Amino acid sequence: MNLKQFKITRIAIAFFIGATVAISTVTDNIILAFSAVLIGMIFMFMVRKRTKAVLSDERTEKIAGTAARVTYSILTTFIAFLGLFLIMSGQSSGEAFTESVGTILSFTALLSVAIYALSYKYFSKYYGDDQ
Repeated sequence: MNLKQFKITRIAIAFFIGATVAISTVTDNIILAFSAVLIGMIFMFMVRKRTKAVLSDERTEKIAGTAARVTYSILTTFIAFLGLFLIMSGQSSGEAFTESVGTILSFTALLSVAIYALSYKYFSKYYGDDQ
C-alpha cells in the first residue's frame, strides 16, 4: 500500500468511526461507540502495518516530541494554576463545588507530572541513558 492509499484509507476509517459514534449518540448506545472506536483502532493498526511507504522520519519525530513537550508544559501549568485559583475562590466564597473542581484539577496536574516523570525514566533507561 502506498502513501496515497494509506491517506484515503485513514480518512475512510475516521469517517466510519465518526458516523458510528454519531449514530450511537443518537440511539444512546455507548457500547456501539466503544466498539466502533476499538474496531477503528484495530483497522488503523492493520493498515499501518501493511503500508510500505515511510510514514515518519527523524525530523517529524523530533517536531512531534517538541510539540508534545511544549503542550505538556503549558497544559499542566495551566491546569495547576486553575486548580489553585478554584480552590482559593471556593474557600473564600464557601462553595464546596468550586473547591472540589479545583482539587480535582490539582490532582490531575499532579498525575500528569507523575506519568511524565515515570515515562521519562522508563524511556531514558530504554534508550540507554546511564544517569
